[in-house]
Amino acid sequence: MKLYSSLSSPYARKVRVVAHELGLSDLIDEIHCDPFAPPPELLAANPLSRIPTLVTERGEALPDSTLVIEYLQTRGRGLTALPRGSKRWAALRRAHVAEGVINAAFATVIEKRRPEGIRHVAFLDRQADVIRRSIAVLDLEAAELIVDTPSVVEISAGVALAYLDLRMPYLEWRKGHEPLERWFTVFAERPSMLATQPPA
Repeated sequence: MKLYSSLSSPYARKVRVVAHELGLSDLIDEIHCDPFAPPPELLAANPLSRIPTLVTERGEALPDSTLVIEYLQTRGRGLTALPRGSKRWAALRRAHVAEGVINAAFATVIEKRRPEGIRHVAFLDRQADVIRRSIAVLDLEAAELIVDTPSVVEISAGVALAYLDLRMPYLEWRKGHEPLERWFTVFAERPSMLATQPPA
């Protein structure tokens, strides 16, 4: 398999953590690239010019982290399955809240690439508010996050918090969120998280 990826992308990191947890990392060749200056092979695999993009052994291109993770879960074992019944919807909601943190933080990073004079300050403020509200929700439900064997929910939450540390440390998300901080302190030491740390 070939994974078009970036060491700093939170979406790519989710896939890389999943691959590590499933024991599939050795079966994947990572190709690091910049989607804003995409190489022809990335565009051939994904006309959206987004990462991560996985090309399977059969040459099938999967152009989204959610699709890639779903595919990898058919290839290996090692993640906790989502619960059934009402608990399933609660777990999926946590996953989407965590994904929302990633989306808001990534949107902030992209907006800040614009020259300072034309940045949309109201947009940046809205993203910060989204992140703060979402962190408060995850903190209230920190006891529901599994540590021993994670699911996609915990991986999404862990990658989201790590991305905030990388790109938006000024938000100081830990303040007032001790349960979530305690959970993340343990989760961040997982071999899969340590192996996928972005460069400083």
